[in-house]
Parts: sequence; structure tokens; C-alpha cells
Amino acid sequence: MRTLRISHPAISGSKNAETIHFYRDILGMDLVLRQDNLDVPWEEHLFFHVGHDTFIAYFVPKEGAQELPPAQSGSGHLDHLAIDVDDASLEEAMGRLSAEGITFEGPVDRGYERSIYFQDPNGATVELLAWLTTPPPGIPQAAIIKRAQAVREARGARFIEDEDIRTAIADLTGQPPDVR
Repeated sequence: MRTLRISHPAISGSKNAETIHFYRDILGMDLVLRQDNLDVPWEEHLFFHVGHDTFIAYFVPKEGAQELPPAQSGSGHLDHLAIDVDDASLEEAMGRLSAEGITFEGPVDRGYERSIYFQDPNGATVELLAWLTTPPPGIPQAAIIKRAQAVREARGARFIEDEDIRTAIADLTGQPPDVR
């Protein structure tokens, strides 16, 4: 068996209109499917396109139905939903979130990426992350991270840093490393 990608996380939410507004209007995702939940008649199934044929599914109560409790972190629960963006989109997101009065943490330096964290209307934590060195077209992120892991281990470092990513890209492309 060969897996291709994660199609979508399916999240149970408590807020219908707020979820649509958040993912469609604030984060700019297309709402590509909105229909009754085939398994739970009082819920609606929302499908947001993140990009590159990946999606976020939300099952939320139909308008007027009883709300569910908010999301929580912990064992067996969703810790956070991470979404790749580019630098410009990360900056735009911070502006949009601020304009909507949504507080966020960050940007936080994560070694080879910078991230912001915030909660959606259902209490699920969302991370938007931008790589410091953008992966070149045609090279999968998995290959870059796997090679950067080996570079990090050879350096004896605890975490992958951007220098490891640049070295990994150079190794995979046969080009000299991008020096910053």
C-alpha cells in the first residue's frame, strides 16, 4: 500500500456560521462542499479547500440545532491543525486576525519555519506556518525534511534549523547551498 497525502482532518465543531466565516472569509479558503452530514441528520458537513487538493472537513450543528462543547487539547484530542502558507500570506493572516479581534501567539521561530497560533470559533488551535527557506518546486517537503533530519543528526543538534533545510535542498538539487 502507498499513501498519497492526508486528504482532510474531520473535526467536530460547535459553531456553524462562525466556522464558515473564519475559514472562508478570514483565512481565505474556498468552501467547496456544504451539505447535510450523511451520518448525523442535525449536522452539516463543511469542506474547505486548503490547497493542493487538501481539505479541512467540519461537522457542525445546523443553524438552530444545539451547540456542542468547544474543542480541547489532550490525549485523543486534536492538539492543533497546521497549515502551510508563504511569507506574504502569514503577514496577511496576522493583519486579518488582528482586524477581526482574534488574538494569536507569534510569530514563533520554529527553527526552519515561523508560526502563528490561534483558535478557531470552535476552540481548535490553528497553526499557520511559513518555511524560512521556501522548498523549490518539484521537491517534496518530505524529502527535504528527511534529508535535513540526517544533516541535523550529523551536526549533533537537537532541532532542525534553516541551515539544515538549505543544505538538504542543495544536496537534493545538486546546487550549492543558499547562504544567508
